[in-house]
Amino acid sequence: MPEAIAKLKHNIPLTDADLLSLEELLFNVEAIESRERFEEVYGKNLSLKLFICQLVGLDRNAARQAFTRYLEGSSFNATQIRFVETIIDYLTQNGVMDAGLLYKPPLTDLHYEGLDGVFRANDAE
Repeated sequence: MPEAIAKLKHNIPLTDADLLSLEELLFNVEAIESRERFEEVYGKNLSLKLFICQLVGLDRNAARQAFTRYLEGSSFNATQIRFVETIIDYLTQNGVMDAGLLYKPPLTDLHYEGLDGVFRANDAE
């Protein structure tokens, strides 16, 4: 796995050189042909970084680490912790998560209002 993809999978920031190597890797593949062809198929609003994150997902430990500061020293209940674990599960599989999904199944399985029903306003922010 190229270093830049491994960095994305482990939630490590990319350098300009990493982005360049990803572009070379992706846009030199015969099936993609070029950046223009990629944008034709996936649109101009999808960044290369986001595209690859969606393909490879996020390492579970990296996802957990991203939430560690939030969970440390808190007194969240079991439902709230399960809500965060469900987000981690989603990120592990999909790499990124649209905020609108915080109000849809499976997160609404824990409370019909999703994020707003599970957490107080300050904690939800």
